[in-house]
Amino acid sequence: MKNVNKIIASLLAGSMVFSLAACGNPEGSGSNTGDTTGDTGAATAEPSTEATPAAEDGGAAAEVVKPETIKVMWDGTVFKEGENYAEAFYEALDAALGLHVEWVRPDHSGYGEQVGIAFNDMSTIADVVLLPSNYYASYAAQGNLWNMTDAWNNSDTANSGRLTEAAPLIIEQWYTAGPDGNKGIYGMYPARGNGCITYVKAAWAKNAGYESADALPTDWAGYQEFLLAMKEANGGKAPVLAAGILNAGEAPFTNYLPEFYQSAYPDFYKNADGVWVDGFTQPEMAEAMDRLAWANENGLLEKTIFEGPSTSDVRNKFFADDFGVFTYWAGTWAYTLKSKLNEAGLDDELWNLPAIKELGGYMERLSPMICITSSCQNPEGVFKYFIDPILDGGDVQMLWMYGVEGVHYEWNADHTTIDGLPSEATAGTDKESKTQKNLFEANLKIANFSGTDPYVPADAVIDESFNMFNENCAPAPELNSSEEYRANFSDLMDKKVEYITKVTQGEMTGQEAIDDYVKNYGAISDAVAASFNN
Repeated sequence: MKNVNKIIASLLAGSMVFSLAACGNPEGSGSNTGDTTGDTGAATAEPSTEATPAAEDGGAAAEVVKPETIKVMWDGTVFKEGENYAEAFYEALDAALGLHVEWVRPDHSGYGEQVGIAFNDMSTIADVVLLPSNYYASYAAQGNLWNMTDAWNNSDTANSGRLTEAAPLIIEQWYTAGPDGNKGIYGMYPARGNGCITYVKAAWAKNAGYESADALPTDWAGYQEFLLAMKEANGGKAPVLAAGILNAGEAPFTNYLPEFYQSAYPDFYKNADGVWVDGFTQPEMAEAMDRLAWANENGLLEKTIFEGPSTSDVRNKFFADDFGVFTYWAGTWAYTLKSKLNEAGLDDELWNLPAIKELGGYMERLSPMICITSSCQNPEGVFKYFIDPILDGGDVQMLWMYGVEGVHYEWNADHTTIDGLPSEATAGTDKESKTQKNLFEANLKIANFSGTDPYVPADAVIDESFNMFNENCAPAPELNSSEEYRANFSDLMDKKVEYITKVTQGEMTGQEAIDDYVKNYGAISDAVAASFNN
């Protein structure tokens, strides 16, 4: 199928990068404000009757002990305390696993920073950490993560026969260099990374003379005409909404303004000749900045874009009908956007914009990685009894994907499909919503259920947006790390944002910005590139 073939081709081209929050320096800084729940002592374990597969030399396999408690550091991507009856999920997961999970839950917005703080004290770090992927290579190379290559290859999931068609190449992207320089699997994730697509409000487009989604532009020149027409037809309002001029804290960085950046990439990447370069110094970046300057000069960009608004702020503006074009996550978010527009009494018809010719494809991120830290006293047991069951094809996978039966979903009359339930706290209010997922979406899973997949989309727009993304996706640049990169990433990215802002506001041209960057920061940039190329 076109979508599967395209995603596989993308994955073969290189690894994909992603971080969970605007995290600054990949090493992290600041003070720890994360809360913990449950016991705070080290994990203890009781003997299990199961053992690991036989050793290659024919010797007896080591016994794997089942932990009684596992300390897990996670962000807000699973049901969180006080929301969506999260406690029911925690209780059901403990019962299904036969152990207790102690959750450490820093705020989602500052999660990347808190991860960096936590790793500064390996005596208190959790057994398992959900690690932003732009930290992944760095922490593996520094010896902070347990090598789970053998555990994964011998796992029930890897040998289940239930892996999806794209899964083997997704798994290939988990390999990264450890402290010995050899590549291994230092983390896993049960799903694909997904990505953003551009949503267009049909009402805005129709006002501008675009009568159907088939009439949407297919190249940059057409997109320029489209934006100008939308502005004129909708009272002179700027049509384009985005959470900042650059998504500086979250690779692939350009995903909220893809039509403007196109092939430009502000971070370091490997070029067609296999040489690592600083993407900000390349001609494509000058052209991208000049495109942004054109849009700003013509009043096409939302005015607070230079203030780095939060994604929550820009979503609320989109719901208020102030803007007609918004690039955001494919899948369930399409349904959320539609629902919120409907709640506001606005036209909720959204059109999915295929990637314009010059863009080539929307970028798919690498998911955050579920890692076992090197301080964990029983990594084999943690993997076997906590990580591997996430994709068990049955009850535990249902918990991670959908939550608790009767609380977050119920079986329909055919008992092969499920339907989300409004929570008691929101039922009958303007905030009423159905739970569509817990940790990861059905369309993204890398292992199927043992029986019938119960997934039924709450609305056709979910699958439509996923399909649009799958048919229009492209690889993000390969992930790499070095001491020079880790030491300078944050400062260099801050400067790049400054230059992009100045060009967009008309203070200099794209090429002038690059020339000034090379003059003032070229030595640092060259040192980072050299560390990758040596």
